[in-house]
Amino acid sequence: MEKVLLIILGFLGVHLFKMIRLYLVLMEHKISFWKFVLLYLRTTWVNLVIPFKLGELYRIEEVARLTGIWQVGVLSVVVDRFFDILALFIWLLPLDLLVGGSPSYCLPIFGILILLGILLYLSIPGSFGYLNRFLIKKKSSNRSMAALRGLGLVKGWYDFAARLVRGRAFLITFFSALGWGFEILTLTNLASYFGLPYSFRDFGAYIDSLFLARGRMDVESRYITLSIVVMAAATIAGYLITIPRRLEEAKRTAQKR
Repeated sequence: MEKVLLIILGFLGVHLFKMIRLYLVLMEHKISFWKFVLLYLRTTWVNLVIPFKLGELYRIEEVARLTGIWQVGVLSVVVDRFFDILALFIWLLPLDLLVGGSPSYCLPIFGILILLGILLYLSIPGSFGYLNRFLIKKKSSNRSMAALRGLGLVKGWYDFAARLVRGRAFLITFFSALGWGFEILTLTNLASYFGLPYSFRDFGAYIDSLFLARGRMDVESRYITLSIVVMAAATIAGYLITIPRRLEEAKRTAQKR
């Protein structure tokens, strides 16, 4: 019974902290509490069902629909994934170096993506100022005008991304790392409950299975199956709970018409 309780608490911790991470990214767009919770539940379930994290395409569409800004849909997922990968790198690096075992195939890929992301984010403001001044001097050229429009588009996307993380980068990373820490503990307790071997060194292989579709261990397959079932049940329960609220909103809307 104690192990079951630890598994339940660990699972709740995983999704609580990951939901907080996504909320921090979207908080300035003031999505209502229940709409946000339902957004997280249904998009997380889709992500669990569809491999290679392709469920993120659905999350992009849903965030864009709720905020009314399609750039936010794209960039919120990009930002969320970046900090997710950063937190995973923070966990995987010491586990690979200190614990030993087979190194994670994702670790060098994550390192390269993090480095490229940081360099891109830091270089855009300075590069925009320089290139903008340079192209303005040659604005008589059609190519220069096209380049200026493209440059303005890039700067616009950068400004959108900056607004999503400004002042919150540490908190987003912190809660993402907590979510993955609870996932490690949940996998360990689940393996113990079923009497299966599992250790911290196996976590890297689990991450490889998520991102690279490599073979999963038995405990990880059970964890994914359990997650799909629980998240589906939670999503259905969430919609059932909000039925009275949605009926009331529909009634008020009809009365206004």
